[in-house]
Amino acid sequence: MVKLLSKKSIRENIREMGPALAILLATLIISTLLTEFTFNFGLKALWKTLFRFLRLSLFLTLPVFLLPGICSFIGGILNRGKRHLIQAQEDRDTAVHPLKNWIFRPLQGIGLCMLLATKLLAFLEIYTGSRVTMDAILPQGKFDPARFFSSIAIGIAVSLLLSCLWTLDDLGVRHYNTKTREVRMIGKYIGLLLPIFFGFSGIISLFDNNTQILVAKYVAQMVVILYPPFVVFNVLHSRYLKSREEALLRRLKAVSGEITMSGKDLAGSTV
Repeated sequence: MVKLLSKKSIRENIREMGPALAILLATLIISTLLTEFTFNFGLKALWKTLFRFLRLSLFLTLPVFLLPGICSFIGGILNRGKRHLIQAQEDRDTAVHPLKNWIFRPLQGIGLCMLLATKLLAFLEIYTGSRVTMDAILPQGKFDPARFFSSIAIGIAVSLLLSCLWTLDDLGVRHYNTKTREVRMIGKYIGLLLPIFFGFSGIISLFDNNTQILVAKYVAQMVVILYPPFVVFNVLHSRYLKSREEALLRRLKAVSGEITMSGKDLAGSTV
């Protein structure tokens, strides 16, 4: 993670992660000097907020370094029979864009985290036979090992899933059927709106006994907590792709070339 950060100057890091740093700074000022915010207040909010940010950023970013092995696994599964992975050069884009890296992808990650959290809580309701309340989600001012390790597991799972999908999308990798000449985007059904809608609605349903203003406050604070780490995660992910693009494409066994509309096979070479 430090190596990825050091690839750019301090000014470039601030520019690419500006919104995340701005929200983190605002959170520190509000929760330390003004009022309770993101479930902390006072001087203890200073180190707790920073520690939480670093912890979440770390556990979201570390799985990125597993991408070579994951790409080998994906390449072995998807390059079978008449189906192969190809790289569409016109769709390749590893640059950092404000709309993509500051809005769409952080919201996608936050939505997936909330979605997995609601599924985990639903399982706990079935297992324990009792309804799970908001106390299981909101911090209670003391260390809870179950909540701590559950949040780490959810973060790592979301990181692995999104790292794979973002890698295939940013490198322009598509799934090509040589028989039907059909090209498909991998993971297109996960999309952006579905995880956001089901994740947020699932979390909101847990606060059905509270006022709408209080529910909006809780959800907003969760977004503020998760947004900076997800910006850092997806920006560093883009940097990793730039530095390891050729190696990852070899692991995927993706073919680079053009698909002719006349029905001929894919022309190109294995990267």
